[in-house]
Amino acid sequence: MVRRAIVTGASAGIGAEVARRLATAGVDLWLTCASDEAGVARTAEACRAAGVAARTARLDLRSIEAIDAFAGEVRRGWGSVHVVVNNAGVCPWTPWDEITVDEWDAVLETNLRGTFRLLQQVVPIMRAAAGDRSIVNLASVAGQTGGIATSLHYAASKGGVLAMTRSLARLLAAEGIRVNAVAPGPIRTAMTDALDEERRAGLEGGVPLGRFGTVAEVAAAVVLLASPEAGFTTGATYDVNGGLLMD
Repeated sequence: MVRRAIVTGASAGIGAEVARRLATAGVDLWLTCASDEAGVARTAEACRAAGVAARTARLDLRSIEAIDAFAGEVRRGWGSVHVVVNNAGVCPWTPWDEITVDEWDAVLETNLRGTFRLLQQVVPIMRAAAGDRSIVNLASVAGQTGGIATSLHYAASKGGVLAMTRSLARLLAAEGIRVNAVAPGPIRTAMTDALDEERRAGLEGGVPLGRFGTVAEVAAAVVLLASPEAGFTTGATYDVNGGLLMD
């Protein structure tokens, strides 16, 4: 049986690494990006080199119409889906008292509302799939602790993702659809590389393991939760934070 997965935000970073690892596991892929079509095309090509089918789509999670159209395309093209990885998101570094209402809406619409609407449209397609089915939502330690090192609207959106994960895990458990979250701490990405040296050192210094995590370490957790090997795990938050939060 061929397994099929949607990975959002797959043009680079965590999403691209998740896609490559799923491809290595023999999973066919539908990869989305908000704007970096060249990046997602490179990810798809790397996945095809692993021997799986990989499609791409441009998807703006702020647009309900775009989400609904994408879900319709998946329904027509595949008919069933086993895995959904909600990785796409935005993280502006704006002081809380400088956040405009428009910027607040943009972050919540992308990170939380977009994730909700995509799942609302795709879960019915997952019901048509046989075998293990899994949703993995990318959250953040910021949504667990308040995220002083990040922005308030980002932390609020990721706290909402965690709450939605637990609620959907309960709602979908009877259908055998698992829903989990991965909550990274500070991860070495292009975004953190752009920070000034003082701020980057401050973030690293707050991590008990004394370093940033890697994209590969986050992707490994996502792929585990997406796999049938985690078949008795739902409603969980998998922390990849170097000991920043121990619960």
